[in-house]
Amino acid sequence: MVWDIYDGPRSGLASFEGGPHYFSCVLDRVQGGYSDAFELWPIDQEFLTLAAEQWQIYRAWEYKFHSGAVPLETHPGNRGRSARYDELDDEIKRRLGLLGAAACKATVNFRARENQPELPYGSLMELEAEWSAVQISPGES
Repeated sequence: MVWDIYDGPRSGLASFEGGPHYFSCVLDRVQGGYSDAFELWPIDQEFLTLAAEQWQIYRAWEYKFHSGAVPLETHPGNRGRSARYDELDDEIKRRLGLLGAAACKATVNFRARENQPELPYGSLMELEAEWSAVQISPGES
């Protein structure tokens, strides 16, 4: 699940070392942009279930939007459009606020899964992630 995209995925949920994790791209303070590194936090099954339900609401809307059935203004991320989406969003944000320090850093190669013809043009392709752990230097977060 990719939550933020800017020149590539920047945050979301993915499998890492066999378990579900939240990932977020690290900002490069020297270069003033995104780095190639991501911080990862393990999440529990309940968090994953909540996020998957919210993702399904979004994907159903996205399919309708890219099929021309609904306008952009109906996006469920616009508060007040979907009460359940809003409830899930609040709980997910609450849980993200409790994560603490990242468990690890890694680089990643995202690639679109093959054979997704059911998605209308413009839809976000389902991605796979191939992670490579990065050592964190003492004093680095």
